[in-house]
Amino acid sequence: MKRRHQVVLVILGILLAPLLLAAGCFSGLLLLNSFNPFQIMFLESFEVVNGSGQDVWVTPIGMLEGSGKYGPLIRFYNQYPPAVPHPTRTNLLIRKGETLKFTYDWDDINFRHFLVRTASGEVFILDTDKKGTRQLCYPPQKDRYEIPPLSTLPRAPAELLPCLKGEYVTYSGMREYP
Repeated sequence: MKRRHQVVLVILGILLAPLLLAAGCFSGLLLLNSFNPFQIMFLESFEVVNGSGQDVWVTPIGMLEGSGKYGPLIRFYNQYPPAVPHPTRTNLLIRKGETLKFTYDWDDINFRHFLVRTASGEVFILDTDKKGTRQLCYPPQKDRYEIPPLSTLPRAPAELLPCLKGEYVTYSGMREYP
């Protein structure tokens, strides 16, 4: 009986070892990330207020440093340790009159626009910051952005629509603002 008990414990140990190792590695990565002063220095937050009068889904997009491609900003849970990336970066629901706080790493991307999608699938574009080049990135220029009534916004260019799916694209309307 004692021998059978030992065999069961050994088998359980072998089966649980990878799980415990993975959990330990994940905890270690979180701990190391919370002491990464360089990443924390480049995290900034801004708020988005939905003044459109209807529920909308927003995707903040920017221009990547180096390539100049446009795509969604990489979102974080907050700008304090530990800096954990948020899994959702696109199509963020903001109910009419509500506010969403957004934290992102501005070191590698210049925030440029909001893609604003309605329940019926129409997509509008709201210009935000006109700062930065392919070689130089800046933090957001405001702490608060407001989505106006959608009738005042232009339709989003078709070439930017893949950004709603998390893709990075070349945009012919790309501008550099030193």
